[in-house]
Amino acid sequence: MNSDAQDKEKDDGKIKSEIHIDREHFTVELESMTGAQLRQLPTPPIGPDRDLFEVVPGAADRKVGDSEIVRLRNGQRFFTAPGHINPGSHVE
Repeated sequence: MNSDAQDKEKDDGKIKSEIHIDREHFTVELESMTGAQLRQLPTPPIGPDRDLFEVVPGAADRKVGDSEIVRLRNGQRFFTAPGHINPGSHVE
């Protein structure tokens, strides 16, 4: 079994991935999604005033554009941050 198959959970013949966006849990049945599709998962959806990032262990987190296709894997994490941070402002 390859690592991609090990990263996926099968249920009723469908492949599912468990992902997190801003610590909220989602089960998706697609192997990949665009940034715009990922933004629609939370309720309410992630607005245009926030950027979406993929957490990359051991490397810099990666900004995900709306038209970018992201291959999903089990346990994958994303977070959002303000799209425009004013110079001198403090964000935690």
